[in-house]
Amino acid sequence: MAFFPIHHYRLYDNPIDRFFAVVIVPNTFRWINEPEQLIQSSNNIQTSDINTNKIKRAPNLEKFRVQLNVAGFNPETIKTKVEGRKVIIEAKQEERHPDGDYNIRELRKSYILPEYADVNRLASYVTPNKMLVIEVPIHNPEVERRVAQAKNENQNLAQFGQYRDPHFDYSNFLHGSDFQPRIVDKGDNKKQLEMSIEMKNYKPEEIKVSVKNNELIVKGEHRHKGDNSFERSFFFKSTTLPPGTQVEQTQSYFTDDGQLKIEAPYVEQKEATKSVEQKEAVKPVEEQKK
Repeated sequence: MAFFPIHHYRLYDNPIDRFFAVVIVPNTFRWINEPEQLIQSSNNIQTSDINTNKIKRAPNLEKFRVQLNVAGFNPETIKTKVEGRKVIIEAKQEERHPDGDYNIRELRKSYILPEYADVNRLASYVTPNKMLVIEVPIHNPEVERRVAQAKNENQNLAQFGQYRDPHFDYSNFLHGSDFQPRIVDKGDNKKQLEMSIEMKNYKPEEIKVSVKNNELIVKGEHRHKGDNSFERSFFFKSTTLPPGTQVEQTQSYFTDDGQLKIEAPYVEQKEATKSVEQKEAVKPVEEQKK
């Protein structure tokens, strides 16, 4: 059994980065189809809000993503549209010379969208290295139903200990993603967070597991190169880990049946520790009054 390396990041939370699977500075690429939600976020979010973590983020995020090489085409000629369950890419490049010679290149490519894809939030853009990227968020009603049902169930929350962080959504963490998390008692007053997700369509070398702040991110990248084309398909899932997870000790490995296993020690929160933190948070305010 070989363990995957866990990549750790300690950057501030970027609300734009949450929409993409890779970090891209917005002014370094050209939009083909910019989602309305991202436009509003860019206009309304202040730098101070980012640095103080005031941005409310979804605990789990699932999306469909494809990448296509469009070298040789002007981004202004590239169009993306949705017809039924398909997203269609079209491009046409014409080069005409004074002597009457001309060269015309055309591209048409279609991809089947997964069920529950939110086509109204489709985003597409061309990167500086001439790669067209298309992303579509996925809203699974079954997952949303499980989350709503779990709100009324407190039995499963006991595994996180008696004292839990009131700002963390434990029910959504348990039932809102495909990671199937659980807390396992390892004996000697030690507990471990264990998660599992199916990745049968990916090879171990195509999988990357990383932790950014307390967010676990799993990416899969599959490449296919034809005679005249190059395509890349992506897998992306993320979830925010609960307080008490020892993220620096996170481990992951791939099983023979195509399951990605992720494990990390878990330490229950103590009431005494919580009280001390609250006193420390109030102290600066009291000193200012003096």
